[in-house]
Amino acid sequence: MSLTKTQVLQKLGKLPNSVQEADLILKDVIHSVCSGELSLDEVVEGLSSSLTHTSPAERGAGTRLLADLLHSLPSSSLNTAQITFLVSFFVDRLKDHHSVIPNVFYACLALVKQEMIDGEDVRKLIQGIFREVQCQSHIMSDRRNIYTFFKYCILNKHQDLEALGTDFILGLVTAVDGERDPRNLVLVFSLVPVIVQSIPTGPFTEDLFEVVAAYFPIDFVPPVNDPYGISQEDLVLGLRRALASTPLFAPYCLPLLQEKLDSDINSAKLDALHTLVSCCEIYSGEDIRPYVIPLWHSIRREVVDGIGEGMEQAALSALTAVVTTLDKGPISPVVLQATQSLVQMSLNECVPHLTTPEQRLVFPSARLLLALVVAAEGPATTVSTAVVPLLAEQSRTKKEETAQRNTIIILGKFLGAGAAFPDLLTGGLGQHEEVWWTALSLALSQPVPQVQEAAVVALTAALPALSNHRLSAAATTLTSALLDSQRQEKLKSSIVNCLAALGRLHPSAILDHVLPHLLVEMERDVCDNDQWVKEVQVLDTLAVLTLAHSQVSQVLPLLWDRTKASLAKKPGEIERAIHYLSCVRKILVNTLEEPECREYIINEWCGIKQTMALAVSTIWECQDTAKLPSVMAELSAICRVLLATVSEPHGLVESLVSVAIGGSVVQSSGVLSEVLAAHPKVTTLLFTGLIGNEDSPRAEYMVYMTEGVLMGARSLPESAAGILGQLRKVVWGPELEEKSEGAREGKQEVRRVAAILHASVINKLPKGVSLTKSLEETWSDVMRELEAGVSKGKRRWALTIATWTCKALILRGAEEWKQWCTRMQELLSDPLIGMEAAHNFGTIVKDHNYALTSHTHANIRLLHKQRFFESVVGPLVELFSTTNDIKTKSCALVAIASLLPWLPHIVLNAHIQKLLPVLLQGLNTSDFSKIGEASINMERHDARCGSETRLSTLTTLASLLKQNASPAERHTSTLISFLMPLTTYHPLTVRVKALECLAALVTLPVSVILPYRNEVVRGLRSALDDRKRVVRQAATHTRSLWILVGAPGGF
Repeated sequence: MSLTKTQVLQKLGKLPNSVQEADLILKDVIHSVCSGELSLDEVVEGLSSSLTHTSPAERGAGTRLLADLLHSLPSSSLNTAQITFLVSFFVDRLKDHHSVIPNVFYACLALVKQEMIDGEDVRKLIQGIFREVQCQSHIMSDRRNIYTFFKYCILNKHQDLEALGTDFILGLVTAVDGERDPRNLVLVFSLVPVIVQSIPTGPFTEDLFEVVAAYFPIDFVPPVNDPYGISQEDLVLGLRRALASTPLFAPYCLPLLQEKLDSDINSAKLDALHTLVSCCEIYSGEDIRPYVIPLWHSIRREVVDGIGEGMEQAALSALTAVVTTLDKGPISPVVLQATQSLVQMSLNECVPHLTTPEQRLVFPSARLLLALVVAAEGPATTVSTAVVPLLAEQSRTKKEETAQRNTIIILGKFLGAGAAFPDLLTGGLGQHEEVWWTALSLALSQPVPQVQEAAVVALTAALPALSNHRLSAAATTLTSALLDSQRQEKLKSSIVNCLAALGRLHPSAILDHVLPHLLVEMERDVCDNDQWVKEVQVLDTLAVLTLAHSQVSQVLPLLWDRTKASLAKKPGEIERAIHYLSCVRKILVNTLEEPECREYIINEWCGIKQTMALAVSTIWECQDTAKLPSVMAELSAICRVLLATVSEPHGLVESLVSVAIGGSVVQSSGVLSEVLAAHPKVTTLLFTGLIGNEDSPRAEYMVYMTEGVLMGARSLPESAAGILGQLRKVVWGPELEEKSEGAREGKQEVRRVAAILHASVINKLPKGVSLTKSLEETWSDVMRELEAGVSKGKRRWALTIATWTCKALILRGAEEWKQWCTRMQELLSDPLIGMEAAHNFGTIVKDHNYALTSHTHANIRLLHKQRFFESVVGPLVELFSTTNDIKTKSCALVAIASLLPWLPHIVLNAHIQKLLPVLLQGLNTSDFSKIGEASINMERHDARCGSETRLSTLTTLASLLKQNASPAERHTSTLISFLMPLTTYHPLTVRVKALECLAALVTLPVSVILPYRNEVVRGLRSALDDRKRVVRQAATHTRSLWILVGAPGGF
């Protein structure tokens, strides 16, 4: 119930000491003022006893309540007279006790935001603060209120500040001078750019600059647990923007930067270079001109000395920025002369080093000149005209390999940089094109591989500088080199990259001078291994270079015809067909985003129809059943890529499902109808393949095309749920009886594909009755097949479906995943399939190559891995700790270890104390020997679980310990005793990871690890003689760290 006016005034007359009670009074006052029951004048009158009290605490309380009230009122609630009265009152209060003044700052900030405040009142507030307040004598929060008040006035009341003139600048400089708090400094730095753009600084320009320049360079290091989040970068960038905010700062800023560049502090140099780049964006050529020569000497020193890549890059960026500034806008004669002097000085100092390309200074000198070239066209013309002919001639006269290679590389960089200026192509570079092209051509024909590779790299950089007929010649030369079997693989890779860049500049050169040679080479019969390797290289090159519509329309049909011809020949040709299909898939991925290419592939070439037709003929006619799954997998991948570009795939999906379920041709339409008309056997393949038919054993391979369509579609209609029952029948079909190992593996792969497709359909089905019913049917079928009395083979395939279904539900965030996950945890105690269930926990969190990913348009919810892990880690650790059955304990351990490599460390860190005892058991080799004794009839993957678990555990443990080893402090003795034996007589990766874990432990307190130092140092001697170099290196590093434990200057 709201208080009456009289009650409110009575409470105002006697303010409580409690902050909570004062807040309650404030709410009542705000309600009364906003409703019109109480005027502001009456509030001030009611507070008169507090505002005029002899006690500073009472005056402070009254002032604070009035300030809070002003902040709570709308900005249009006060009229001019009320504002003037309050301004006079608060300006007078600035003379009050120091405990009262902070509340006045807060009230001033509220008053200046009132819409009806006039300029005179704004100026009174500002002058009162300047006159009465010593800003730096107040605490941080109060100073922040003052700065916020100034910033608001500058941004919104700058016209009212013009009457103050430079007095405002002087007052502000005085107020902020000596500020030390990082939070306030960020605010102060942000004030400067606003001030210089809004208010003339007059004679106080230098004072304003000096008050912020005193903090340059920033050396602030935030505390470890900084609650305010102020970083060094925030301060550095804020100060940089302030220093570069106006050209008026140039006479003061540039000498400061020059001074820091000449200092011995690398961080100050780096900050000065970055600040110089920012200043050049604002300053003019006239501002920078007097400092050009000193800046050049400082920048050159940093590049030549080679302190570090970051310093060198910053210096080169600064040089480019300086020259760009000199060249922008109207150029006066003195600025032009300064630019010419800088360029000439650079040439005089750097060109002599270019003539000695075998020495160290050649590349720093080249980079300095390149920084001039990329800056502006004038310097680029001067430098390129002087340097390019010199380098071209030098590449022919220098015979030493290193000199030739360095010269060619530098020549290519200058050509590439100069090509950014069109006038330079027709001028300086164009006039010498014959010379430098000849130099590059000769380098390509050199017998030295390093020179050839340098020539290709240089040519790649120089391509924009070549005319069209030279590009054609380059394409021919590069193609010949690519097809030369004597060339090294690294060189051929560089050539392919160069041809790809050439194709983007001049597509017709690829079409006319590269593709014909590649296609002719592809037509040759494979008669030896070298020819087969060359054909693979040709296909890889075609996949990279076929980008434009004209190229796609020529290459794609030819590749497809070659694929069909290879599939129709003897079984030995199947491998070629797989490579052809892989090349087709890569071309589709690279070109389908281009509208013209997509129109050709989908509509003219009829890609989906072609793919499905080839799949049908392959299933019926392929003679090599062992390679058939690989061929079908490539066709499925092509189908996925094609379907992803179809905006409305539901028609094809519904037709496919209709035929697959009921064998009905009538309900098919579109692409599938055309395929059925040309290949009537498709109906038989789809129908019998998904229901199982011993008379058509190959029909089940049609599941690959079903996968291509359903996974490639961006979304699925509800009718797609009808195919789930058939897919389950494929997965747990009859026992495999194939005598051939290849045929048997092919059938198993078909079943795996069907299980994965089953999960993908569940993941992509829309929410509704259809999805719910499908999940209930799937649960019933899978649980029935998982019963103990069912054969082990069928139980394993049922487990596969359960695993992938659980993964699909977790990804889409469906609640049903929990019952599937609970069932998988129960299976860990199963003596037959418990270990396989344990490994399948890793399958759930591990990303598949293509299934259930964004590339196949899966329904993926953020943080699904984290939610799954948080749900299962507790029960798994509990099962590991409480069970007495060693096989069940092993399965729980493997389940946990399978999860660890695929989870972010930030998630694992939250459970590190709970996981460490389990991880330690994963390192204990003796426990795994007991597991082996307890299970005489273990299968191969069970027998390997110890090694796999150790590696997974070690990999995770090493990463966690490198980030933070402190949780392992209580387990140091156990860790060392388990890790030391793993450094010898174990797989390479296990030995290396064990050494990494030991190295990470040296970050623990010396008092904890010192007792184990001698034991570790002695134990690592044998690892120093390991057969593998990588182990010896890790052992040397780890042993050195442990030797330094407790030593002076060590850990």
